[in-house]
Amino acid sequence: MELPLQILIVLVPSLVVLFVTYFMMKNNAETMQRFFQEEIKLRKEEIKAMNQNITGPLRVQAYERMILFLERISPDNLVMRLHQPDMNSRQLHGEVIRALRSEFEHNLPQQVYLSIGAWQMIQTAKEETAKLVNLTVDSIPSATGLELGQAIINNASKLKRLPTEVAIEYLKKEFAENF
Repeated sequence: MELPLQILIVLVPSLVVLFVTYFMMKNNAETMQRFFQEEIKLRKEEIKAMNQNITGPLRVQAYERMILFLERISPDNLVMRLHQPDMNSRQLHGEVIRALRSEFEHNLPQQVYLSIGAWQMIQTAKEETAKLVNLTVDSIPSATGLELGQAIINNASKLKRLPTEVAIEYLKKEFAENF
């Protein structure tokens, strides 16, 4: 009887120590996990803040560049900038469409810094401006470059608001909300 009693005397405290250690380790593991999750969250917030310090100025520059782009592709500015006295309508049309594409492609990387809505407004403004030019060319196929330029400006002035103006207003509003 003495041997089972001695085994119990050794076994019971060992089991108590084992259970206490198990629960402490389990509790400690959960605490460590929460600690690491909080640390990861804090690090992500720090990285985000550092990125905003870097990307903030780039985003401001992107809005500036896109407003400049929209001003440059407004129909009257395009015609005034590109028309040459000896151009025929086909040449002016080609130069206007080429300028639209070139300006757009030059500013294509700026979409990274803009919202999806802002970029869609810019694309729409470019496409609608090209459509206005193409419709005007189709309406007067045998015009001189000067006549085509005047017709583009006249058709643009008949619109309530130019697509470029709508996009500029959108960008300004979005910029004011975000910066």
